[in-house]
Amino acid sequence: MVMSERVKQLGRLQDRYSLWLFLGTFVVFVITANRLDINVINDTLFVARPAWTLATQGSLNLENLPAFSGTSWTFLFDGHQRTDRFPGAILFTVPFSFVIRTGTFSLISSGVAAAVACAGAVTLMHRVLLTLVSKKTALGAALVLAFGTSVWSVASDAIWTEGPTMLALGLSMWALTQQRWFLAGAGYAFAILCRPHTAVFALVAGVWESRQRRSWLPMIKVGAVSAVGFAGLLVWNKVNSGQWDIFPGTYGGRIASATNTNPGGQATSFEWTNDLITTFFSPLRGVFVYSPFLLLVLPGLRRAWKVAPTWVRSSAIGGVVYLVVQLAGNSWIGGPIFGYRLILPSLFAWWPLLVLAYQQWTVRRAWSRITFYVLALVSIWWFAQGALVFPVEYFYTNPLDYVYWRSWNVPLFARFAGVSGWIFGLAAAAAVAGAVYVTKDPEPVSVTKPSKKQPHKKQGKKSQSKKSG
Repeated sequence: MVMSERVKQLGRLQDRYSLWLFLGTFVVFVITANRLDINVINDTLFVARPAWTLATQGSLNLENLPAFSGTSWTFLFDGHQRTDRFPGAILFTVPFSFVIRTGTFSLISSGVAAAVACAGAVTLMHRVLLTLVSKKTALGAALVLAFGTSVWSVASDAIWTEGPTMLALGLSMWALTQQRWFLAGAGYAFAILCRPHTAVFALVAGVWESRQRRSWLPMIKVGAVSAVGFAGLLVWNKVNSGQWDIFPGTYGGRIASATNTNPGGQATSFEWTNDLITTFFSPLRGVFVYSPFLLLVLPGLRRAWKVAPTWVRSSAIGGVVYLVVQLAGNSWIGGPIFGYRLILPSLFAWWPLLVLAYQQWTVRRAWSRITFYVLALVSIWWFAQGALVFPVEYFYTNPLDYVYWRSWNVPLFARFAGVSGWIFGLAAAAAVAGAVYVTKDPEPVSVTKPSKKQPHKKQGKKSQSKKSG
């Protein structure tokens, strides 16, 4: 077979795997997404509501919808109730609310939007990983990202801003692998519309790529297009609130809080230390507690960094900066959820480096490889419990358990899910393991075909004299 045909065949095979990955994750995310208004969290409700009114009424006014019993993330503008949530996730949901039309407000369309965003983000990550590791490893890593992290129990459960944000970051990372700077900037622009502080990803990527290539073009192209995100954010807030502002409504005090070093402010040394420790290790929200398999890749980070391409490094550093900024403006808790939320964009950006660390260290030792597999499957099992049980429903039923912030939610939610939750979790873990097991890596494509007969090399006088000497 001619090499060009072989490359095309592998490309079609990868496209097929990505398509099935998208469809499979989308179906699971849709099935487990929250569709009941009684279980809704205010953050996601005030993304879904304006998307529905825009799609069905062409308006941002929310006062005609049923009153929300909890805290409303809204403000009054010209006598109308408006949302103060960022526009990216709202605008992303509008087409789904337009197509899935309901006579009264419903969470169905926003749930589908969240599922599409997360399935798309996982699929883009798969495409990104194919440039780094084997097909089997890329598929396994994508599936573990989808079902072994809070992508399943949080971002795909409802239209949190994290879902569309990860989709945008996935687009940018894929564009960086192709050196398509304008497209990378477009992804960052949409991420900024979803969560403005994701601008740090664009900044780090643009500067890092320009420094490595000794060219101003990556920084200029990425920066110019990503700046459109800020422009769009300002225009949205002018229309929605009448102010040329980035942080309207309840977001208004975030910058002051993030820079406040007085007692009660977020910038105190205690708050910084506490937020970082609890983000990674707390029983309630710790990344290493709910996704413990990540501990098995940490020893390989140094080796992974040495072999990582520029875009992997810039994405990882962007994730670190983003988390620092995020925790400066918000606490680590992230609402009534199962698992963790606020760190998701950073974890998504770190994923390629973590996968390289797995390849460089974890998989090369039997004990670490087996332990990683076991912990990954266990994580999938209990995230299935979190995906089945809606946190707000659990909170209403067991308020004393859930408000205890140091509690580990896995046994609580597993007990609430019952036998069906156990079976569903086992089925999810088995499905992921089976999909990875049956995936076979194709033979590598060689630029030159090695000859079976090695040509005889004649030695010159100089080389013969050296050999004899």
